[in-house]
Amino acid sequence: MDAIESLKNRKSCRSFSDVPLDDDVLNDILDVGLNAASGGNTQPCTIIKIRNKDKKSKLKNLLGQSFIEKCDTVLIFLIDFYKQKKWCEINMAPYGRNRSFLEFIISLEDVMCVAQSIECACTLKGIGSVYLGTPNLRYEEMKELLELPELTIPVLAMCLGNIKGKLNTRKKLNKDAVIFDEKYKKLSNDEIKNYYNDKYQNGNTYIDNKNKYLIDELYNITSMVNEDDYAEKVKANIEKNGYINPAQKLFGLHYNPVEMIGMNQWIWNFLKEQGFDFQDETFHVNRLDVK
Repeated sequence: MDAIESLKNRKSCRSFSDVPLDDDVLNDILDVGLNAASGGNTQPCTIIKIRNKDKKSKLKNLLGQSFIEKCDTVLIFLIDFYKQKKWCEINMAPYGRNRSFLEFIISLEDVMCVAQSIECACTLKGIGSVYLGTPNLRYEEMKELLELPELTIPVLAMCLGNIKGKLNTRKKLNKDAVIFDEKYKKLSNDEIKNYYNDKYQNGNTYIDNKNKYLIDELYNITSMVNEDDYAEKVKANIEKNGYINPAQKLFGLHYNPVEMIGMNQWIWNFLKEQGFDFQDETFHVNRLDVK
């Protein structure tokens, strides 16, 4: 299988063997990440490599995934303005990236380029890998465990290791639902329904006596996030169908919007504590004047 076919058939790995990764293979994979695309080649990314068993065990308890302890290596990807600011201070240069939301977004994109380059390298090397977004739920704990200085933010983690067993394929959206020519295409309701039904085949959660409480749970969540009238429609839809559909399950229960929205202030406060201030209105510039 050539490289393109390998990447087209990539799969996440959540089952790792006890066979350790070869150090040279791991270093080759990391070298790919170091050469990832970066806006202005500023490289605002730091990777913390964790192979120590005790620390992986602590991460497992912190992030709640058992395979963390069983993988060979955990990589923690950070937005890192600390090094940059220090470099500027050493060289008597101004620095204000931590006060610009635009710079934060660009740097977040850079970190993801590094992470995805490493994930692709793993696929090409036949090494198992899986992303973890849960560091975003444990900022303070990650800061303590990894001894993070100011101006650093953990963005995501990745587990790496030799693969155990067969990896499962997860269906993706049809290409026509994702790639549009020349301009945005507003898909019809039927098109959207068909594309997502195709992706989430057999994804309904049928209601029985054991899980019927989920109807009221979804009603309460919907009424808090949307309107009572819409919540009534959601409830009636479930009762009529006899099941919770994948959209209701994914964006109502799994990624509970009340919880997601409810963490906004906590995330904002942590960013401020780490030295990021995106509400700085000291300067006012017309964006069209910026080249």
